[in-house]
Amino acid sequence: MGLFSNLFGSNGKEIDDAFKQMKNLAGDIIDDGQLNNSKSQPNAAPSAAPVQSYRADTVQAFEGGPSGDSWGPNMPAEENQFNSGLRYQDYFAKVFTEGFPSYQIDKEDVRNGSAMLFTFSLAGSKKLVFEVISQKSSPYKVRNDCRSQGVPYLRYYYDYDGWWNTKSYVIRRTSKALGIG
Repeated sequence: MGLFSNLFGSNGKEIDDAFKQMKNLAGDIIDDGQLNNSKSQPNAAPSAAPVQSYRADTVQAFEGGPSGDSWGPNMPAEENQFNSGLRYQDYFAKVFTEGFPSYQIDKEDVRNGSAMLFTFSLAGSKKLVFEVISQKSSPYKVRNDCRSQGVPYLRYYYDYDGWWNTKSYVIRRTSKALGIG
């Protein structure tokens, strides 16, 4: 139980959950290098509602979301996690192997199959650890292990409403973390 649940009973659970999500989002921003000083730009956070099952007829002209070309209320026509026809594990594996053929990419099911861990290596040296996790996960252990080893770390959420994980976004963000983009 969190602080607010202890103070307000079941009514405080929603506040605890919202606080946990804000901490996770802040960790993502810091890990992604978007927070460079104390004057951060306001970003509209996507809703925390569970991801719906999307059909082809839900694809609309993509006008960009509040946080870039891979986030927003409308599914972009570009290949993404939801219109690829693949499970999220297979989608990310495909994007990584196609986008980064010179890297050895090892994947591992973690957290009893509810997450995937991808490790990028080049010439036997670990270059990046990448987690694909649920928004309900607590990602701190892997992130902290990577920090202590001096290895860059990224995470993507596979079940966050409005976060599409378009192919270009995944490649661009991963390239930046590998120092090649």
